Amino acid sequence: MTDAVIDVIIPVWNRPDETRNCLVNLINHTPNARLIIVDYGSDRDTERMLQEFADGLDERALLMRDDSNIGFVRAANRGFESSTAPFLALLRNTSIVTARWLDPLLQFAEGHPDAGILLPCLDPGEPCEGPCEVASGSFAAMVVRRELYLETGGFDEHLDGGAWCLKDFTRRACAKGYFTWLVPGPAVSHQEEVPLGSELRRRETLQRSMTAFRDRWGEGGSYLLHVPKGVELDLLRQKLEWLVQGARHGDSYTVLLPHALSQAARQSGLSCLHENVKLVPLPRLSWDGMKRRLYEKLIAQHPGTLPVTAVDGLPFPWSERYLSFSELAERIQGRAH
Repeated sequence: MTDAVIDVIIPVWNRPDETRNCLVNLINHTPNARLIIVDYGSDRDTERMLQEFADGLDERALLMRDDSNIGFVRAANRGFESSTAPFLALLRNTSIVTARWLDPLLQFAEGHPDAGILLPCLDPGEPCEGPCEVASGSFAAMVVRRELYLETGGFDEHLDGGAWCLKDFTRRACAKGYFTWLVPGPAVSHQEEVPLGSELRRRETLQRSMTAFRDRWGEGGSYLLHVPKGVELDLLRQKLEWLVQGARHGDSYTVLLPHALSQAARQSGLSCLHENVKLVPLPRLSWDGMKRRLYEKLIAQHPGTLPVTAVDGLPFPWSERYLSFSELAERIQGRAH
């Protein structure tokens, strides 16, 4: 089937009941798609069920098999290698899609050519206010632009097969000019995966993956910015654009705003630029001691956070040691190169 809008890759290792539900919902709710089912060492019952599905779908399905358990990430990469559509979706075999789940993702991608990885809202999960840039995808459900895959390749099979593998994929996408977006729309239900193997082995893999990721990309910083009264919305927008660049390279930012400016920023959509750029309104009517306590609470939550004055030449109100915004911008520019 060469005219599919999207290829949906579903790696499968056993769990036949959940897999059947996943496939049935994909067939019902993902028109103009080809299913690429990658069976990596399932038992005979699951193998037979998958063959029946593939036979019934004819050209709308491609069934691939491996006799050994090669793992989810390697199976996903095998599916990507066999894909030909303009967009590639990856789902776990325990995820359940609903009607029109793909529409918002593909519509957003059409209007944003630099959106390389697109995520639906997950249920259960946090409310999805977006669209909002995020720091990594999700193996529960994600859509990848084919051009991105061709430029970066698939997932790093030497990482943990979880959070660090996903973060690395997003960072490689970012290095090619593609960004990762969470897009509001019909939620995809998913189940948390049961960890396999010994706890010791999992800890070793996690530590090895964290070290490899940080060796490759460095470690992001944590910053708390104070925006004084009198800053206009357009100036705030310019400064937040700098912060988004830093967030794409691993930094996290908390921005303390005067109450009125915070409201204007939210109404203008500036509160959903990136998940690692958080806007926090200062209390509208409060004395300085209350604002200081809010600052100290935020600093205590993230040890090592550096204060930043958002306007050069103005002091940071609650710390004698701080960065100017120009100094922060230099750091961001340095990380981008």
